[in-house]
Amino acid sequence: MSKIKLISLFLIFSILLGVTSLVKNKTRIIEKKIYKADRRIVIIEKDLHETELDYFYLSSPKNLSAKIDNFSYIEYIPMDFSRIYLNYKNFVNSQKKISTIKSQNEEKTKKK
Repeated sequence: MSKIKLISLFLIFSILLGVTSLVKNKTRIIEKKIYKADRRIVIIEKDLHETELDYFYLSSPKNLSAKIDNFSYIEYIPMDFSRIYLNYKNFVNSQKKISTIKSQNEEKTKKK
């Protein structure tokens, strides 16, 4: 009877040992993927910070004033508030309104 218990314990131990090694290998693969993704995120964040720095520098009032002075032969006029869109959806809606008006005017001229 003790041989059967010994064999069953050995069998259970070897199965658990095999399952443990499979789980460790899977987690190691997942950790490598996470590490690679973290490295890509760090690179993208660094690029984002550099881009933001460029944007803030290039759009600073002092820098813009200097550029306007350099290109003083071009006459700049302020833009009307009606031409400034707060988001893309407003712009698209405005363009749709303009295009429908044009199509209605074209239809009227074609009918005459």
